[in-house]
Amino acid sequence: MTITLSSSMFEVVVAPERGADIVQIVDRATGIPTLSVSPTADATTPPAFGGDSMTRWTTGYPGGWQFLTPNAGPERVHDGVLQGYHGESALSTWRVLEHGESSAELTARLITAPFELHRRIDVDDDGLTVVDTVRNLSDDDASARMLQHPAFGTPFLDAHSYLATDAGALLTDAAAPGTLTGADVAGRPDTILAAGPVASSVALPGPGSRQALFGALTDFASPEPAVLFASPTHGFGMELSWQREDYPVAWLWIEANAGTGWPWFRRMYAMAVEPGNVLPGEGVSSSGRTRGGDGTVIAGGGEFVSTVRVRRVALS
Repeated sequence: MTITLSSSMFEVVVAPERGADIVQIVDRATGIPTLSVSPTADATTPPAFGGDSMTRWTTGYPGGWQFLTPNAGPERVHDGVLQGYHGESALSTWRVLEHGESSAELTARLITAPFELHRRIDVDDDGLTVVDTVRNLSDDDASARMLQHPAFGTPFLDAHSYLATDAGALLTDAAAPGTLTGADVAGRPDTILAAGPVASSVALPGPGSRQALFGALTDFASPEPAVLFASPTHGFGMELSWQREDYPVAWLWIEANAGTGWPWFRRMYAMAVEPGNVLPGEGVSSSGRTRGGDGTVIAGGGEFVSTVRVRRVALS
């Protein structure tokens, strides 16, 4: 079951039964769906069939936008429990507290961390606002990795699209950086990747180009970072913004039909900037960056609140 929120700008589809995911954001001016659609969305095999947590998470993954906690990335043992691939929150069934034409509130409780989650989604004439609250129900401090996981795709993006960002650096993954650059490379995004058509932008590979990249954007200049996925073909872009204090880095995931094996089999096209509180990977890489870690500490009885906004930007 999904619920639909709408305003004059966007139509937003939310899936309470799987992580309160934002499955799709449709631009109402053009009718174009902007978020990626995963080929695993329609898998009919039960999630437990694969046995490992990555297979369980990927089974039924719709694309779109997830909130990941208490883990992001490969499964790990933390606070005495195995936290699965990309955490528990995006697989949880969320309870709808309130649902109107343009807003919804949802909640969930986790088992692998002492957390109660609350998500408020508002759609108005200025765009989309998502407020996520993580409450620590324990008297003891608890830490968690947290990652917003929005991925944009076709038909919104194509071979003419680009990404604009004020990130001072791109750090590629130390183990699986993809095809566009080497491992553990650090530098300005527009010097590591092909420069885009405007200042501080990079060109995005189009569908079928068989290109991939995994890394993170870091060293954001603004206390409120913003990235713009721009589509000159359609005349508009989607701007994603957040607070640097909450999410100091943003994972960058480019998958342009590159993956030959499981799970994509060259069927996936997704361009994602994912605000988060840890760098992907583990340990200290050769570039001197500390990857992974425990994330954000939430005091006993306390809470962590983050706000992410999406707005439509007309391109001149």
